[in-house]
Amino acid sequence: MKQIFVFIILLLLVPAALVAQSQVGTTASAFLEIPAGARSMAMGEAYVSVADDIMSIYWNPAGITNIESNEATFQNTDWFIDTKLYYAASAFRFKDTYLGAFVYMFDGGEMDVRTVTFPDGTGERFSVHDISLGLTFAQRLTPSLSVGGNAKFIQNRIWRMSASTFALDLGFHYRTPLDGMKLGFSISNFGGEMKMEGDNTFSLVDLDPQSAGNNDGIPANLLLNSWDLPLIFRLGVNYEVLKTIHNRIIVAVDAVYPNNNDNHINLGAEYGFRNTFFLRGGYSNLFVQDNYGQGNLRLGGGIGISNRINVDYAFSERGELGSVNSIGISLKF
Repeated sequence: MKQIFVFIILLLLVPAALVAQSQVGTTASAFLEIPAGARSMAMGEAYVSVADDIMSIYWNPAGITNIESNEATFQNTDWFIDTKLYYAASAFRFKDTYLGAFVYMFDGGEMDVRTVTFPDGTGERFSVHDISLGLTFAQRLTPSLSVGGNAKFIQNRIWRMSASTFALDLGFHYRTPLDGMKLGFSISNFGGEMKMEGDNTFSLVDLDPQSAGNNDGIPANLLLNSWDLPLIFRLGVNYEVLKTIHNRIIVAVDAVYPNNNDNHINLGAEYGFRNTFFLRGGYSNLFVQDNYGQGNLRLGGGIGISNRINVDYAFSERGELGSVNSIGISLKF
């Protein structure tokens, strides 16, 4: 009863601390904000304290200290308008030290180049690709406390323009003295600014369009601004409501503090039967005022095969934009 009481108090206190002003559209590399991992998405994206598998690398790198063996994963999300998101990662255990590597990619496919003069297309095609790849290091400091971090390279590409920078993620994971309760904290995408560079900004201008006879084709390069990365603070707690030989139920809550949107709450739960069959559900982005394209409802499930392979699925309701589906497979070796 004491554990449940403390958990409820935490749930009540976190929303009261959420006060922020929305700054949507003020950062670059928006794909970094799109959650990765079918299991974590199905749990309402409340995962920073759960963080007990390979997908911890994305949510809280300290969480990979909870894996029992080496792991690898591949995750696929069918995003909007035939775009795709791919996430792959692996983690290796060396006693109390854990190392990992990952890649996260957004594939926007190919599109026609259209201009004011040629609204139906110029005959050229262009593509949009964003990528984040890096290395993970985590250490178990005590039997209860772990720390971890990611060092990553981020690049955005569109047509003949690109921007790149480096960034860090940092996370902590703590098993509290209260049986079945865990805490998690992470900072994601702390790094440099993004500025597009390339020849798509080259243009010919007329410095004095009101005068005749002057040079109306002076070569110029448009000056672009630099933009911050989407910095995200996550603080979460989860509690094992039920744990028997065959059944297990986890409930989790995350408080999320982004630098470009309203602070919000994510709620999620997972039911496991014999550590083989799983049902999951959650509710994301609570207290976000303009929730266009983010949605709230998350559902999903998973199945474990021979204690080595897990297959997970997630359904995400995305408001006016519809819904998206994610599937992932994880392997222990």
